[in-house]
Amino acid sequence: MHIVITGTSSGIGKFLAENLGKKHKIYWVARRKNTINTIDFFEWNICDNDFLEKLTEKVGILDYIIFNAWVGYFGDFEAISEENHREILETNLLSPLLLAHKLLKNKKIKTWIIFIGSIASKKSLKNGASYMASKFWLRGLAMGLKNDYKKLQIQIINPSIVKTDFHKKNRLDMSNYRENSLEEILKIVEDIISWKEKRFEVDV
Repeated sequence: MHIVITGTSSGIGKFLAENLGKKHKIYWVARRKNTINTIDFFEWNICDNDFLEKLTEKVGILDYIIFNAWVGYFGDFEAISEENHREILETNLLSPLLLAHKLLKNKKIKTWIIFIGSIASKKSLKNGASYMASKFWLRGLAMGLKNDYKKLQIQIINPSIVKTDFHKKNRLDMSNYRENSLEEILKIVEDIISWKEKRFEVDV
């Protein structure tokens, strides 16, 4: 399989790329430059309108794209800057929406899509209004695409709390959430790719 994964700088994306790379051809995508010479890395931000062309020119076959890239700022709603609110929406929703639009518009590319969402799209998270909204809309995007493209495999995984460095640094109140391991997320992705997991939405 040829698999593109966004948000591979750290956390879930990096873990998926490292482990899926043992069996599949992985293309790492992130906003921050990766200096590892042994991987196929593509630097991308939402302003790069030619990114898909650059990617497909080098990749050729594209079996799966895993939309994992996200960002979050937590705290009192009014204390978060307008710039950070915009960054949340651009990274968590607008980036996958625009890239998915380009992929689906290009009829030569037949790519299955996996979204890494969040249980926060369905369950309240204290001091995370913008983040919750972005994941709520991402879930809506996935549902809409699933309805519109019946012949494509489109699925969304909703992890609860995965204790990456991000969550540790932000000191979020996770008392109402089940803790997931990175291995759990990997297993679900592997099951989707091998056609063992066929549900549209998988809550972890």
